Amino acid sequence: IENPYCLNGFAAAILHAYNYHKHLRLSPDDVWLTISQGVSEHINRNAEKFRNRFVKHEGQKELIIRVDGIVGNWPEIVNKIVAEADKNVEKIDLKDLLECNFSTTTPNSLTASRIVLLDTVKSYFKYTCMTCCGIPKVTLEGTLEDWMKLQEKVAHLRKLNLELDFWLDRLEPVVWNLVATYRGEVDEDFWGRI
Repeated sequence: IENPYCLNGFAAAILHAYNYHKHLRLSPDDVWLTISQGVSEHINRNAEKFRNRFVKHEGQKELIIRVDGIVGNWPEIVNKIVAEADKNVEKIDLKDLLECNFSTTTPNSLTASRIVLLDTVKSYFKYTCMTCCGIPKVTLEGTLEDWMKLQEKVAHLRKLNLELDFWLDRLEPVVWNLVATYRGEVDEDFWGRI
């Protein structure tokens, strides 16, 4: 529920029910998520003060999580990140405390509570997800002349003054790299980022 007078969704729902004489249905998950978000905000505002209660390292430790085969399955990705963060929070068992584990807990409220957990310790960790994606081989068909003609056509687009500079500024380096690759001048960084 959006309410311009209240930025907290939980409080806005209560205000809406009150103002419009509506039935208010609450679960322990709703209340606990709101409480744990408040705890998270407090810890983040005082991250250095509380650092020694959670971790031994300085700065942000990078947690790298492989997400091969689960890209797009956000609950599973969150579960993997939480498991890694839980291994690295050394002093307080935040996972058991902050997770929703009530009879009313749904997969969505459980995932939401795990996201709050990750938010709580974000000052101490950097979360990185990696896949083993990549292109093992590229074959450019046609002749060098074809690729150079493509390059000329793209350059000619700029001369038409169609206000395409915003796009051509990004397109030209790609086409130039294609021509260079055809010539055998492979820019591995370019192909690694494509």
